[in-house]
Amino acid sequence: LSKFYKTAPIDLEELKSLIKEEIKNIQNPILKKIVVDLIGKDADKYFVHQAAITMHHNYLGGLAYHVYSMLKIADVLIENYPGLNKDLLKAGVLIHDIGKTVEITSDKTPTYSKEGNLLGHIVIGLTKLQNVISENNFENTDEALALLHMLASHHGELEFGSPKEPMMFEALALHLIDLMDSKLAGTSEFVVKA
Repeated sequence: LSKFYKTAPIDLEELKSLIKEEIKNIQNPILKKIVVDLIGKDADKYFVHQAAITMHHNYLGGLAYHVYSMLKIADVLIENYPGLNKDLLKAGVLIHDIGKTVEITSDKTPTYSKEGNLLGHIVIGLTKLQNVISENNFENTDEALALLHMLASHHGELEFGSPKEPMMFEALALHLIDLMDSKLAGTSEFVVKA
């Protein structure tokens, strides 16, 4: 595919393996079950879809590469800020853009779907997450509520599409990691390398 389409800078199979290893490292059983079920329902799209159509990571495997890049940034923050809940932050990173598997129609010729235009990936992701929470009877858990908040607030500000602003340490970290990775990835394509 890389001969015909722009792809992630890491081989897609290797990228899939790296992300699966991160999922295995989640210790909290509720968070792990939610992440496994949520990604498992859309694995065929999650690992090949673009993260966006024009803004950042707009290539095959872009969504997975964006997640992988964010996981690496999260590692640094977790080391620097011991108060962060590692499992919760990693789970949030892994699923924060899960709604993009519906928002964007195709991995090779992407456009916004009807649902994408009318609802956006945050609402789509929240619906998908709520369904997995309900299927597992996790409705009354702190983990489920925390993940719902993190998805709802990951754009950081109301004017950027978040229905809530971050109100938890991990939610703020998720927003900042997402913002950093998307902005730097979008800019790096225009930086001339020496």
